[in-house]
Formats: sequence, C-alpha cells, structure tokens
Amino acid sequence: MILLMTFLVIFSVSFAGCTTQAPPASPLPGNNLSAIEPSQMVFASSDIPANFTLVEKAERNVSEMRAWAVDHGWKKGYYAVYLKNDPSQPGTVFEQIISVYPAENITLIIPDTMGAYKNWTIQETSANLSYEVLPVPGIGDSSSALKITDNGDNSLWYLITFVKKDVYQEIHTNGTAADYETLRKLADIAAAKIT
Repeated sequence: MILLMTFLVIFSVSFAGCTTQAPPASPLPGNNLSAIEPSQMVFASSDIPANFTLVEKAERNVSEMRAWAVDHGWKKGYYAVYLKNDPSQPGTVFEQIISVYPAENITLIIPDTMGAYKNWTIQETSANLSYEVLPVPGIGDSSSALKITDNGDNSLWYLITFVKKDVYQEIHTNGTAADYETLRKLADIAAAKIT
C-alpha cells in the first residue's frame, strides 16, 4: 500500500493534467474566470474530517509542470496533503491539487488526465494495478472519477477530477469506499469555493 501511495502521489503532482497533445477547445460561455487565488481554494481545517491533519501545502510552480501543461497555458496552482490520524489506517491521505488554465483549454484537462491514469495503471506492471471508471460525480462544470486497485494487497486509491470556470482540481484518497464518500463531499466543498 505504501508503494501504491508513493507512486500515486508522485504521479498526481507531476502529471496533473499534463500528458498528451490535444487541440485547443472552444471557450466556455459566460463568466468563466475564477475570482480567487488557488491558495484560497485549499480546504480550510473546518472543511476536512476531524481525524485528518494538514501535513503539507505549497504553491505549484512552472518548473514542476510537464510540457503539456505549459503548452496549454498553465498559469498557477497550489496543492495540499492531509493525513489521517488513525493508527488502524496508517498512511491514509487526502490530496488536493489545483491548477488554473486559460478558459479555452480547461475542457482538455480531465480527458487527458484520466487517460494518463488509465495508461499508467496498464504500464505499471510491476505494481500490478488496475482501474475502474466510477460514475460521473457531477461536480463543477465537468468531472470524472476513478478507483485504482493494487491487486497485490487489494489497497485502493480514489481520484475525483473536476473543472469549474478556469480551474482544474484533482482530489485523491487511499482507503475504503467510505473514504471515497468523504472524498466526494470534499470535492463538492472544493467546487463551491471557486467563485
């Protein structure tokens, strides 16, 4: 499980919406620019379950981004990691990754990122991973969800991605189906912060 979690954290931070070339999409109608900074979109301590603690948060910068993100106009971002304070589930985390892109490219990111995760589970044969596409969570302007299983120890990792206005977010957790339901609630909270 530690191996899966390490792979996924590294993968999610470096690959968040940044893998393949695609043509620009048409702009979203209406007011499609966020009015707050990514650091203001991070969960407040009152947003997360009481048994989780913030362990790391920081701005993302262009030097951490892959060419796809830069080529598609990545502007700025932020991330935060929260650790569960439960000895019976050591290493359980929630991770929030936020990126701002030009509105005309925002619709490209979810399909690209989900494709990258699916390909990664297939190519990472040494980790014996598989994925399942979950029902669309209906968050923000567009969203998607995956469950990744480490078939070696049956540990699970859940991912929800969504876009709202010009903001893309990935929210991850490892754990149980109950943790996914918490993740789903957190994604709703995250989307509501984008104004």
